[in-house]
Parts: sequence; structure tokens; C-alpha cells
Amino acid sequence: MKELIYVQTYDKKELFLAEGKICKTVGFILEGCFRWVKNQNGEARTFDFAMEHEFVTNYYSIVMQKPSQVNILAVEKSVLLCMDAGKLMELFDSTYSWQKIGRHLAQHTACYFMERLAASYYESPQERYAKLMSTSPELFLRIPHHMLANYLGITKETLSRLRNAAR
Repeated sequence: MKELIYVQTYDKKELFLAEGKICKTVGFILEGCFRWVKNQNGEARTFDFAMEHEFVTNYYSIVMQKPSQVNILAVEKSVLLCMDAGKLMELFDSTYSWQKIGRHLAQHTACYFMERLAASYYESPQERYAKLMSTSPELFLRIPHHMLANYLGITKETLSRLRNAAR
């Protein structure tokens, strides 16, 4: 197992995965932060963030073997434990224990994205802000506010008003 895992360092703004490429790596963040971003009509839209003790990858791209529709890049200098995605998928197929790990990972991923999708449709900006503050307050200390506002689907000014109202 040791030979399957390697350490990779990323500088701020360095790409982990470029849009249009098939994801070949699964990373576990030891230090740092990443964001998923899509450039659409000349505007960058932040889709998600991941920080220490979370995974960074494009699960859809790996499973479907389709090019990524988003860029994944480091928000700050970051250190990952990485593994080749193909080898990880082979491990998931190798034994019942690994199949169980793979299933739990897939279930967690599906539930997470279902929750995010529902929030984007049914929650107000105030509700999304409050949820983010309660689940990941460290984001507000590490992520530039324009990225957080973009992620929440609001303007920087609205984010400022929400932050001031919460104080």
C-alpha cells in the first residue's frame, strides 16, 4: 500500500485538475485548501471547497471516465497524500472490505452533493450563509470573501451585510 501513495505539494492557484481533462488522481488534504471552479461566459463560478482532512478529486470524471467540467485549484499552498485513481478503483474491486470502503465513499459523496443541490434551489442566501458559518467557520478566515460570496451565489456586498447582521 505504501508504494501506491505519494505526497504532492501545490502552490497557490496551481491546478490539481484542469477542465477538459479526465481525473486520474485522488488526493487527501494534509495542509491547505482547494476550490472547484467553472469559467462560464467569462465569469468564474466557485462550486465547492475542500480543506484539511478532506478529499480532493473529481469523482464523476473518474467513475464515468469523462473530462472534468471544472478546474480544481489550490487556494493556498497545499500538501496532499495522492493515489492513482485507477489503482484505487482496482482496490475497491479487490476484496469485500475495499468494496465496503468504496461504497461508503460513494454514498457519502452522493449525499453531500444532493444536500448541496437542494440548498442551491431551496435555501435563501441567509440560510446558506448561516449553514456555512456553522459547519465551516474556518472558511471565512482562509478564503477570500469574493470567492465565498461567489460560492454562496451572492455579491460581496450581500456577504458583507450578512456578516454584519450576524455580529
